[in-house]
Amino acid sequence: MNSDVLMLMRSRWAALTASEQNMLKWGAVVVLPILFYLLLWQPAHTNVAKLQTSVPQMRAQLAQVQAQAVEVQTLRQGAHPAVLEGDALRHIVTGAAEAAGWSAPMFVIEQADKQAVRVTAESVEFARWVRFLRELDSAHHIRVDSLTVTPSPTTGMVKISATLTNGAPG
Repeated sequence: MNSDVLMLMRSRWAALTASEQNMLKWGAVVVLPILFYLLLWQPAHTNVAKLQTSVPQMRAQLAQVQAQAVEVQTLRQGAHPAVLEGDALRHIVTGAAEAAGWSAPMFVIEQADKQAVRVTAESVEFARWVRFLRELDSAHHIRVDSLTVTPSPTTGMVKISATLTNGAPG
C-alpha cells in the first residue's frame, strides 16, 4: 500500500508544471519551519519550564512519602493495644455514651458477644454520633463492625443500630 501511495504522489508531482513545483517547494520552505516551531519547539520549551518547577515539588513529596513509610513501618513494629473483651468493652462504650449525654432508654448498649457490643439509639444527632465513634477509635481502638443508619424525620437526627468491636489486632 505504501508503494501505491508513493507512486500516486510521484505521478501528481510529475503532472505539475515547473512553476507550480517551485511554488510548492518555496511554500514548504516557509511553512515547515513555522510548523516545526508551533508543533514541536514551542510546546517543548513551555513544558520544560513547567517541569523545572514541578520536579522539585514531586521530589519533596517523594521524600515525605518515604519518611511516612518509615514511620508506618516503625509503628507497625511497636506495641499493639490490648484487645478489650466482654464487660470491659461494654463499660468503656457505656462511659463514653454517658459522657456524650446519652442514656437509656433512648441509647441502649448490650453485649453482642465476647468481643462486641450492640448499640441502639432511637434518635441521635448524626454529627455527634460520628464524633463519638472517632473518640472511641482514637482513645480505645473501638471501631464499627456493622452499622445501620436510618434517617429520622427531624433534620440531622438518625436512628442507629451498630455493632462495635475493639479494633486492636487479635
